[in-house]
Formats: sequence, C-alpha cells, structure tokens
Amino acid sequence: MCWFGKPAIRVVAHGRVRGVEVASERPGEVQRWAAKHMTTTKEKSMYGGLLSFALLVGLAVGVVGASCNTLRKKPERQETLGTSSTMGASSNMVLASWVEWDPEEKRRAEEEGRAVLLRHQCNRCHEIEDLPAAARPLHCTSCHVFLKGLKPESRQYKEIEAKYGEGLMARYQKNIVHFEQVPSLTQIARRVRTDWLRSFLSEPYDLRPAMEESMIRHALSEAEIRAVVRYLAARASAADPYAPNYTPPPLPPKPDAARIEEGKRLYVGRGCPSCHQYGNLDLGLSGELLKKAGPPAKLALNLRFVRERTHPEVLLDWMMDPQRIAPGTLMPALGLSRADAEKIRDFLLWADPALDRTPWPEPKLPPAVDRPVTYEEMKEQVLGRVCVHCHMNDYEKDSGPGNLGGFGYKGIHLAMRTYEALVNGAVDAEGKRYSVLVPRPGETIPPILQSMLRRRAEEARDHLEPGQDRERPPYPKDGLLGMPLGLPSMSDEQFGILRAWIEQGCPGPTRVTGRDYVMDKGIKTAVNDGFLVPDGPLKKNKGCELRGPESPRPTWSYEHHAAALGSAAPSAAPVASHP
Repeated sequence: MCWFGKPAIRVVAHGRVRGVEVASERPGEVQRWAAKHMTTTKEKSMYGGLLSFALLVGLAVGVVGASCNTLRKKPERQETLGTSSTMGASSNMVLASWVEWDPEEKRRAEEEGRAVLLRHQCNRCHEIEDLPAAARPLHCTSCHVFLKGLKPESRQYKEIEAKYGEGLMARYQKNIVHFEQVPSLTQIARRVRTDWLRSFLSEPYDLRPAMEESMIRHALSEAEIRAVVRYLAARASAADPYAPNYTPPPLPPKPDAARIEEGKRLYVGRGCPSCHQYGNLDLGLSGELLKKAGPPAKLALNLRFVRERTHPEVLLDWMMDPQRIAPGTLMPALGLSRADAEKIRDFLLWADPALDRTPWPEPKLPPAVDRPVTYEEMKEQVLGRVCVHCHMNDYEKDSGPGNLGGFGYKGIHLAMRTYEALVNGAVDAEGKRYSVLVPRPGETIPPILQSMLRRRAEEARDHLEPGQDRERPPYPKDGLLGMPLGLPSMSDEQFGILRAWIEQGCPGPTRVTGRDYVMDKGIKTAVNDGFLVPDGPLKKNKGCELRGPESPRPTWSYEHHAAALGSAAPSAAPVASHP
C-alpha cells in the first residue's frame, strides 16, 4: 500500500500491552517497543505472536516502502512511536502527534525548561510530573484543598483552632472559593498541540468558562517560553514547534452542514454540554447551571478552541478513551464508535460558535459608597480578602510576589497585611517609594484603584462568563498588571468601599487585631503569618500620604512581641496563611 504525500505505511498491531495499542510507521518499531514494555511472563506469552507479526510486517514495510520512496519525496518529518519515561506503562500510547527526540537534545530541552518552570514557580499551582510540588503553605491549590477539606471533628481542625483561636477555620473555609482545581501540566503535550502551547504562553486567554481563575499575566520572556514549550514537548515525545521543519497538523476537509448538524446531535446526546461550552451555542444548559456543575465543569474547556489546540487524530483518541491519554482525568469514556467520534470531531472543528460581536465596554471606576468606611471594613471586604495573598510582610515565610517577588516578578515591595505596611507604599522602577493611595503626578486615580480597574479591562480576554464568548482582544503588553492577578476583578461594592475609604482620608485601625503569640510545643512564639499577624493604630493614624514604619515599634507589632519573647528569627514562627 502507498499513499502519496504521506508516509507510505502505517502498521497497527491490534493488541494491547497493558491497555496500549501499538502503532508505528517504521519497520521493527512495534517489535522493539513491545519487547521493551512487556515485562511479565504472561505478557510475553500472550503477545509472542504480536512480536513475530510485527517483525514480518516490518520487513514487508521495508520492501513496499522502498518502492514507494521511488514515487514520492521522503517526508521531512515522520510521526513515530514514543513513550513517557515517567508515566506507567499503562499510560504509554502511540499518538499521531508523537515524535522521537534525539536523546541529548531531549535531555537539554528538559533541563532548560525545568529551570524556567522552577524560577517562575509554576509548581506553586500546577502539577508537573518531574518537578517537586511547592510545600503546602506555599502551594495555592494544596493549601486551599487541605483547609477546605478539614471537618470540625477532625484532629487537625481542632489543633488549628486550639492554637490560633476559635472560629479561624470557619473563616478560612468560608473565604476559600478559588484555586481548588487547576489544570495539570503533566504530559500535557500528549493532549494538545505544541504550536498551540507556544501561542498560548505568548498570549494567554480564558479557556475554561466555569472557572473564575485564569492563567496569570506571567513574566516569561520569549526565550523562556521557548524553553517551557520544548520541555513539555520533550517530556511527552511530541513535536518541537521550534524545529525548522515543523508543520502544523492538517485539518480534515470541511464537511457539509448536515454532517455538522449530525455531530452536534451526537454531542448533545452524549451529555457533553453538561460540562463543556461551545462558544455561545445554545446546547441546553445555561451559563449559571454550568458554573454550578462542580469540579469537572470547572476544568472543562470551551470546545470551540479545539481546532487550534488539539491534533484532529488525538481529539478522536481523547473522545474514545480519555484515560489512555491522561490517566485519572475527569473526562468520562463516552462509549463512542470511531464513526460517531469523527462526526462529533467535525462538529467541534467546523461549527459556528455564535460569538458575541458587541464591543467590550470601557471599564469605568465605580462610585464610592455613600457612608463612612472604617479601616476594619475595608480590610475585611477588600484588601484582607484577596490582596494580602500576594502582598505579605517582609518577615513572613512567604512575602508574596507583590512584595519581595515571585512568579518571575521582582516585586514592588508593597505589603498590605497591616495599615502601617500599606501606607509605606511601593517602590517604582527607579527605586523610589510612592504611595499607592495617592494619584501619581499627571494621573487622577490612585495606583491601587488603577490596577484594579485594569483588571476589568483584562477580563475581556481572560475571564468571560459562560455564554458571553467573543473574539479575544490583543494581549496587553505594556507592563501594567491588573489586580488581583489571575482572579476576577473586584466587585462594584468592593471598589466603592476602597474608594470611599481613600476619599475619607485613609483612616487607620481603631483597635488592635491579630495575635501577639501562640503556644508552639510549650513555647510562646510571635505570630508572623496569616490574617492573625498583629495590626493596630499608629501615632499618625490617618492620611493617604507615604509614611515609613514607626520607630520605636508599636507595642502591638510583631517585632515588639518577637523581641519581648527573645526570638528575632521569623522563620521560627508557624505558618497560618490566610485564604
């Protein structure tokens, strides 16, 4: 057999080794792969015939392939058998997108990419197969899942309450609403096209309509994006999109309207709209119901993007047996025949997503609330609820990317745990401190409100509600980051509270809050983490202007209590991170 314009032979050995279908276009490749991965006596006995068959067919391939080579140009790129060295044999699977990497090039790509991923702390959110996860207090998802999952009757719940105060856990669990699920990056290049990874990391956008969190505005350079993409490709033995001879996989021919409609009927009939949105098509499930559908729907993609994101053949494999590509995925097996899977694929690749064409409204600063606002209310409803996660104190175990740096950012030395830290401001690119509560020269809006307003503009690209899909605007690259990073923008009420507090002169705390110490193994230890970090009034307790730390230190301050306890080592204090 010979197909012009394609590699001449595709050998498919219709047997499974630990659930794996083996396919290759190279003579002897099936035999070598099966011999390597069949380790038990039972497997070797069961598939002894497969080895002989593969060898005989491989010889035939060599003969016929030689004849075909006289009729066609040798392909610049062949898709061949590959395996993952880190996943179990049951996960190994030959995909249309897989290629062989030169061993030395693979090693170098993995080493360079691993260094970038660690430098940008991607393992603080994502599972990445051969990178250690960040410790729980530093891992957004692990920390939230742990705290949210504790029951009042559990030992750990009671221990935390006993050490840090009654009601703390109830507060934590009430406030945890984000970063309970994030996509895994383990073997992601098995599931998505590597050229799409390249474009997505260059200009991220919202993929999961039911998930309020989004990919953060990262600080990756073009060289670092290249390193990460090649790392992910090498780990999955997938094509390197930076290779000179790389070509995107071709799409199948566009079908007629009847076939697209038949694919849509099958898509709806199999219950896919229970988790997945497809643009703004009305497929029987409202956006509100989709948002309430639970963890599977949160991780589910807007499937209008599969055309640019997924190899057409891998899309078929995914629909027919998702566990073979990503063991443990929440995607269920649909029991599809290949013919039906192809119809659904054609619908996904070619249907009109009915995008919203109305212009995205220009963000406007919401009005201040018409009442007095105390510091305590502002902290409880705005800064203390979200912002402190990235803007913690210098002496905490994790000072946060917005303070001393993280996620690849240098940080702007802005802390928000206490009133004193907040009025101490931030540091600009020239190294000068400035107040975030007062408009900078030539501007009319304080920087803190300006960054929050910018987040609303960013949401046109990376936080669209279900049923509000539209073409994404250009990716902002001017350096001004919207806040909070990767999370929904502040509500009108939160804007109104913060704006009113600023316009009322930034009044300070009226009382001391937090904990001065805890008992840790019988030793009094000053609290230097979480919402329990001490906060209180200052001698000058009103004003939005820039003010440095008080000296001598206030009697309520962490430093004062640490010195009184004879411990000046912040690292000795336990972690109690505030959700």
